This record gives sequence, C-alpha cells and structure tokens, in this order.
Amino acid sequence: MSHRTALRRGRTVAVAGLITAAAFGLTACNGTGGSTAVPAASAAADNGAGNSTGSGNNTGSGNSTGTGGTTGGSGSAGTPSAKAGDGAAAAAGDGSGRGGDQVARCTTDGMQAGWGAEGGGVPDMKTDQQQTVAVWLKNISGSPCRISGFPGVQIKGTEGTTWDLRRSGQAPQPKVLKPNAHTSFTITLLPGTRADDHKVEPGLVLITPPNEKKHFQLQWPYGGAILDQSGATHPGTFVNPVNVA
Repeated sequence: MSHRTALRRGRTVAVAGLITAAAFGLTACNGTGGSTAVPAASAAADNGAGNSTGSGNNTGSGNSTGTGGTTGGSGSAGTPSAKAGDGAAAAAGDGSGRGGDQVARCTTDGMQAGWGAEGGGVPDMKTDQQQTVAVWLKNISGSPCRISGFPGVQIKGTEGTTWDLRRSGQAPQPKVLKPNAHTSFTITLLPGTRADDHKVEPGLVLITPPNEKKHFQLQWPYGGAILDQSGATHPGTFVNPVNVA
C-alpha cells in the first residue's frame, strides 16, 4: 500500500468518527424538555358537572364551589378557590406514591385550590399572544405531604365542549408541603380574539392534582375565549407541572 493511499484511508476513518460523534451529540440533546406539549390525562365530569354552563362571564369576584358544595378561600387573598369534588377523574402525575423520606402523597381531599400565585397573573384575554395563568394548591391536611408531577386540567366550555389540556415538556420537581403551605402550577394559554377563530369560552375548569382521581371544580374568572386547538399536536394552550415557576 502506498503512503498516499494509507493517508487517504486514515483521513476517511477520522471523518467517519467525527460524523458518528456529532450524531451522538444531537441524539443526547433531543427530548430534554422545552415548550413542546405532550398528552396529559383528562379530568372527567362527575355528578352533572359537565352540564354547568354560562359561567365564562364570571368576573372573578365570587367564590368557586367544588362539587361537594364547599368553598375554599384560605389560600391567596381575593382569589376564587375550591375544595375537592367527589368525581372520578384520571390524574396525571409522576407515578410516585411516597418520597424517599416516606412522606405521604398530597391528596385532593387534603388540599384546596384557587386561581393566582407567583409565576402567573391575570391573563389578557383580548390579545392574540400567549398568556399565563396560575393555580395554587394548599395543604390543609394537617401533616406534611409530597407532591410532584402534572395536574390534570379539563376546560369545560360554556357551549358544552370539553378540552383536556396537554402537558408541556418541563420536568416535574418534587416538593414537600408543610401544613398550610402552598405550591402552584401554571397554564399557558392562547386566547382567541378574531371573529372567525374557532374558540372555547371557558366556564368551569376541573383541576386534578398529580396522582389523584378526585378533582377541584373552579369557575373561570377571566372572561374571553381560548383558541380551540384541542386537536393540535403542539397546541398553544397546555399545562405545566407543579412546583415549577
């Protein structure tokens, strides 16, 4: 073999090695999160909750009641809240029942929920830009509890439609809530403002904590409408995990 042939072959092997290394690097970077939405578990209607309509015009000045007929109000000041409903809803979570410290999982019966928290303010429903709204969850069980994962969020439109929101690509973060402590999660939403938009006017929003089956029932206090992308692969409206600002 001539010196020139050996040199050419050595360069070919080196280039192939660089291509393989680059391909491996691209593969390792994919799937690390971001804003890509993936399917989330739905919160099913119960006890006639699916027939509740006309609450999309709620201005947020009243309290939202759960299906059990109780009201919250011990969380963020001035924000509608609710205790747990009695319905069976498929929860979205990380699958962990107890943490390494053996702290019990937070349950719907041991929490309250309401609108508003750090990381999300009042959404502007008159814009066509993505907005953020937050939901707080408070531990009222009297004992510490562990919470991690994605909540189930179902929007019930005033016209009778239902929309189970997809998950974002953010990674869940575990957290232990002391008694009377709060955590929150955010919903990223895309308002529908044009006359020819296919829209959903929210009336009620069913919130199922991670790994739970019971849900909270909150009235939508912000008015407006959300662009209906319920059939989209990457919708502009999706839910983020708890404990992640």
